[in-house]
Amino acid sequence: MLCRCLDNFQSLCIAKTLKMLAPFLFVLGTVPLTLGLSIKPSASSGEKDNECTEITKRMPWGNLTSTEKSDYIKADLCVMSSPPKSGIKGAKNRWDELQYIHIAQTDYVHGVGAFLPFHRYFMKVHAHVLRTECNYTGPIPYWDEPADIGNIIGSPLFDAETGFGGNGTGANGCVTDGPFANFTLRFQADNTISEYCLSRFLNDRALSMATRENVAKCIAAETFLEAWNCLEGAPHGAGHGAVMGTMINAFTSPGDPVFYLHHGYVDKLWWDWQSLNLTTRLTEIGGNNTSRGFGGGFPGGPPAFTDYFNDGGNTTTLNHTLWSAGVMDNVTIADVMDPSGKFMCTEYL
Repeated sequence: MLCRCLDNFQSLCIAKTLKMLAPFLFVLGTVPLTLGLSIKPSASSGEKDNECTEITKRMPWGNLTSTEKSDYIKADLCVMSSPPKSGIKGAKNRWDELQYIHIAQTDYVHGVGAFLPFHRYFMKVHAHVLRTECNYTGPIPYWDEPADIGNIIGSPLFDAETGFGGNGTGANGCVTDGPFANFTLRFQADNTISEYCLSRFLNDRALSMATRENVAKCIAAETFLEAWNCLEGAPHGAGHGAVMGTMINAFTSPGDPVFYLHHGYVDKLWWDWQSLNLTTRLTEIGGNNTSRGFGGGFPGGPPAFTDYFNDGGNTTTLNHTLWSAGVMDNVTIADVMDPSGKFMCTEYL
């Protein structure tokens, strides 16, 4: 199994994890969920009901201007320093609340048909907070991972002056340079509170799975089920494995701001696949709702979690509910299928 590497990240953990990165499958553990407490749409945003009036551009980090890069990082720092708003116990800032969204439902958004739709939605939630609470107006960046194969240390993304800071240092791999140096995270994988550092162990070996050849295999898939399984494998695993540290933990990975650029890239790949046959692929969904097809859910989950999904069973449908702990409106998978639609309002460049 993949290592849950938090404070005591050891070289042995790195070695074991690298062996498991082909294909990449997240650890699926038991987390006490609170989905049933917030199944009604939040009133925090009206974007779901409005027509798209302004397209958000999404582009590679390297294509942003120096000013746009600085503004984006400042917006993330703003979220990190903003007080919590959603009433999530233990959260000390808005960033904690974003991380909690992912931790609370990790078991239900990995290895399942909702993997791609949920993370597309989660990217929107993050961007929504940047724009509405921290006044960010620029493009939303993603990480063009194949461009950094063989030289992740030299990637502009990890530049200490103009990027997200570089590699971690010391036994725990804490990030000590760049704008997020010495940043403290709080939510553990089981939703308990215990402070730990943002950590990284950058490595080229895992990123080698992000080759354009591997991507091309996914884009050539004939069905959603094939495309989803392919994308959640090598392309998805490559980014998490290449950054390691906080990013390798299935639950807590959104603690690293690079998470959003990585999943922005994965989402772009899904869109690349969709755009080859829009007539079919803007509505094509499927797969199981519980990891590896377990029909009854995991111990510790709410008894009626499949009712919450609104699928009427263990097969993912367009009616499936996507949840963000009240940070933004709940939506359905149908709402996020088209990136240029009225909810997502996005254009990939």
